[in-house]
Amino acid sequence: MSNGILFLSVSIVLDVIANIFLKKSDGFKNKSWGFGAVILIIIAFATLSQAVKTMDLSVAYALWGASGLLLTTGLDVAFYGVKLKSMALVGIVCMMTGIVLIQSFA
Repeated sequence: MSNGILFLSVSIVLDVIANIFLKKSDGFKNKSWGFGAVILIIIAFATLSQAVKTMDLSVAYALWGASGLLLTTGLDVAFYGVKLKSMALVGIVCMMTGIVLIQSFA
């Protein structure tokens, strides 16, 4: 695995954890969760910046954004009981298709 993919993967995981922390902060009412989210997103962007040293920015950012959204949505559904409407599911399928296309042709 190239360093770019490794840094991108770490950045995606940190982004998803930051999103969970942000949810737990309840609009920054619970400040420790909120500040944890801010710190994690800063580290996520730092690792993303390392990823773009070896991969195209457009590819890295598209994969980072879509993967983060998909994983965060999956965790919301699995652990927080979020119900997705049919159009949201269509959007998820479109994002997954986009990720496959990017990885296949980038």
